[in-house]
Amino acid sequence: MNILDLSTEHPSSYPNDVAPIFCDEEPVAIFINGRHISTVLLAPGNIREYVTGSLFTEQYIKTTEEIESIRIEKNRASVLTTNIFTSPGPKKTILSGCGGAVSYIDPGKLPVLTRTFTIPASILTLSFSHFMASEKKKPGLVSSALYRLDQCLIFRQDIGDDQVTDLMIGAGLIEKINFSSSHCLCSHTITSETVRKCLIAGIPLLLTTGHCTRLAAQIGQKNGLCIGIIQDTRLLILSRPERITW
Repeated sequence: MNILDLSTEHPSSYPNDVAPIFCDEEPVAIFINGRHISTVLLAPGNIREYVTGSLFTEQYIKTTEEIESIRIEKNRASVLTTNIFTSPGPKKTILSGCGGAVSYIDPGKLPVLTRTFTIPASILTLSFSHFMASEKKKPGLVSSALYRLDQCLIFRQDIGDDQVTDLMIGAGLIEKINFSSSHCLCSHTITSETVRKCLIAGIPLLLTTGHCTRLAAQIGQKNGLCIGIIQDTRLLILSRPERITW
């Protein structure tokens, strides 16, 4: 590996204190009842959790009980479900997530979170501190974590926004976590696709250390999802501020 020292504009040797440069990815082809649905790039490991979350957020299944089996073979995940698989429809929306993902879900038919959920700001401070300490462990990956009050229930990392969201939701489904009484912290940009997945799961509060698209905040406000951006010691609430108490 060649390194150019920008301060001197001269090549230099590879120093021992440089953080790891690469993170790994692998393609995984997903088949449902024998039909190839998609191929996705993932960080190695946790394929079963990702597939479970993806099937749920794309609404191929409504509960994990509809999954008869998931067989993992190298770069292939083969799923058998109890329901008869049919394509949700011909309409496609190109999403802003990693890889130009395709969703068949009509954005106008997203769930509205009506359940009363509030959380003290002091609790969010504690969960944020835990998240930041955990997020630094694997540079190069984006993170998504699920908390109940200040207790971390799920912490996952992957190479892309959509992948890590499905991974976190899939892990929560397998662990039978009640999403409606939890909140999510992530390190990536919150897009309308992130919001769609959280609404389908029923997660009422979503915070990021990154950024948020305007459309994501608009959908959050309309559909009952509190969205916030954490910048240094400040929390900028973009939608449904009534879910946070002071």
